[in-house]
Amino acid sequence: MPNICADTIAEKCINLYEKLPKSGKPINNEWTVLSCVVQYDKVSATYEVVSLGTGSKCIGASKMSPAGNILNDSHAETFARRGFLIYLYENVMNTIENKQSIFHKEGEKFRLRDNIEFIFYSSQMPCGDASIMTKMGEEDDIGYMIISSKREAQDDNCHIETKRQKLDIHRTGAKCLPHTEQDPKLPGKNYHLLGQVRTKPGRGDRTLSVSCSDKMARWIHVGIQGALLDMLLYEPIFIRYFIFGAGVPYCDISLQRALLKRNCDDAIDKRLFCVPEFCRCSKIFPDIRGEDKKRPAAGSIVWIKTSQNFTEVAVHGQKLGVTKKKANSLSSSLCISKYNIYKKFHEVLLKQKTLCSIVCGEELLCNIEYNKMKRKAVRYQKNWLETRDTFFKIWTSKPDIWNFCLNNKST
Repeated sequence: MPNICADTIAEKCINLYEKLPKSGKPINNEWTVLSCVVQYDKVSATYEVVSLGTGSKCIGASKMSPAGNILNDSHAETFARRGFLIYLYENVMNTIENKQSIFHKEGEKFRLRDNIEFIFYSSQMPCGDASIMTKMGEEDDIGYMIISSKREAQDDNCHIETKRQKLDIHRTGAKCLPHTEQDPKLPGKNYHLLGQVRTKPGRGDRTLSVSCSDKMARWIHVGIQGALLDMLLYEPIFIRYFIFGAGVPYCDISLQRALLKRNCDDAIDKRLFCVPEFCRCSKIFPDIRGEDKKRPAAGSIVWIKTSQNFTEVAVHGQKLGVTKKKANSLSSSLCISKYNIYKKFHEVLLKQKTLCSIVCGEELLCNIEYNKMKRKAVRYQKNWLETRDTFFKIWTSKPDIWNFCLNNKST
């Protein structure tokens, strides 16, 4: 991707963020992360932001809700991705209703139009394995190089003089999974292990959500659409380009390692349906972490390009402004909660009786639990198990608690 295009896309994302209300944004000495999914139309050569997320917080394992009404992970990348799912569902419904859509019907399923591609922008590198990179020179030169046991400094493509090399690394707060080999925390570049699946950084009650490096790698390997949408789509949806912001540490080699190579020796082009490209823009997101911004903002924002351009703010995985009395009400949950995304899935199947029969078999839609429905995504589950066993080797183990139903009376 040419630098001018990357800068144009980043500028669109930042401009949209700046036009949003102040609620959920950093105040005083706070910082946040901005992530967006951008749609590119190859025919009209136009770009538009279709989902936006901000944030850097997660809830602890003890606060997870079996009703699917609380968001476990409120990092910007996750909010942007979940907002994108809502955008995809709306386009599926538009196809059914013969409205303008990025999909067209093929058999009983929905296929993305050939002229549409997707780009992921983030103001900084994803937490976890991709954020482990060697510091070079003074602090204003940081983040341009990584050295592994298989690659010498002079072979790196980051253009920093090797004589200024420091054997220290940028560290990640993301933690190795319990019951696996842990970071040795030795001085310099030996502080971390490379290639590890990690849970999100944080103090206190530990989260079970994996790092954004691990989540992005999963999207690259099995598609960003997830299990439920995979049953509705003719084929998975992949991100074509990943753009990262300036003013923060960056290294292409660590991205290649964390997102494409990891623990797998297979040729990338044979293993991946779509091999994405990574690039860095020259645009600096104004609310990045810095000397004058050392505290993470409490809130997270999700904005979705829908018929009404929907915006919500979250704190602790719940919608901001909801009273304590209504905090556990399903009707008050965030639009991107498991509960509400499952509702979108139901709405499609209620409109498509044949597809509903294919997905549900002899069972009634209203009786199928959320976690059981996800296991019905045969293609997705097969691809995911192969990816987990060959690429990641291990994955976090979450309790199988999301056994809620929607109980639609019409089903």
